[in-house]
Amino acid sequence: MSWNIVGGCNYRCTYCVQKHAPGLGTPSDEELEGALTTLEALPGVWEFKISGGEPFLLKRLPEVAARLAAKGHLVSVLTNLSAPVRVLVDFIEAAGPKLRTFSCSLHREETTEDEFLEKAKAVKAALAPLPKASFVVNSVVVPGTVDVVGHSRRRFEGEGLKFYPQLMRRDGKAVTYDEADAQRLEEHFDDLVGPGQMNRGYKLTGKLCHAGSKYFIIHPRGDAFSCYPGKRFGDGHLGNVFRGTLALRDGPAPCPYEVCPCTVPQNRGIIEGFGANGEVAPPEAD
Repeated sequence: MSWNIVGGCNYRCTYCVQKHAPGLGTPSDEELEGALTTLEALPGVWEFKISGGEPFLLKRLPEVAARLAAKGHLVSVLTNLSAPVRVLVDFIEAAGPKLRTFSCSLHREETTEDEFLEKAKAVKAALAPLPKASFVVNSVVVPGTVDVVGHSRRRFEGEGLKFYPQLMRRDGKAVTYDEADAQRLEEHFDDLVGPGQMNRGYKLTGKLCHAGSKYFIIHPRGDAFSCYPGKRFGDGHLGNVFRGTLALRDGPAPCPYEVCPCTVPQNRGIIEGFGANGEVAPPEAD
């Protein structure tokens, strides 16, 4: 489950897809309690991929992690790594052995690579006592910066850190890279062929997908949707976790969308016969 727990962000990256929509700040204590009551009652074991906006703007984030972990659920997070290391470590300790993936995004418009790398290494060290936790550095490949991101990949991998380059996307599709950038993309990242290595965007129309039953997303206003295309096209609404009206689907259905940009379900085996299940589909056309 992908939980955009905070709508606001302390960064203002020019390429951000969130648009910093007005009114999407942190949930109130009442809203957060309603969400946790709803989510703690989910049957089975879920992985909660918490993001934003910037999730660490929510002061109660360690408490959220601790409460979900106490119910036996797994906890992951995606952050811009701007919070102090002690705050990041508090979250790691709150999630404890239930922490699975700690993802952080390098945004060069707001920080330096040197500063980010030092903090990333400190977080990786804090994760060392948790053998099931993984650490990933993400970076958006903005047109015109392919060589820069390619250099970062080599530097971070040289430090033993997994590096995940992300194609810049608008409305779920990769932006158009010019001929020179396309050549550089091939030179730097052509070996990254699966959804766990780069978000190329895949044509999965017709494949059985468990989005809406074994995977869903939560918008900062508490509305739940089957997946990001389900939110974009308005046909995937599942209720609202603040108000306790969440109703999941009974099972899988054929994917109705032209392109699937959602790396979390792709990497967790939510689409039958794809990603974690072994098959890699042809990427979307440029």
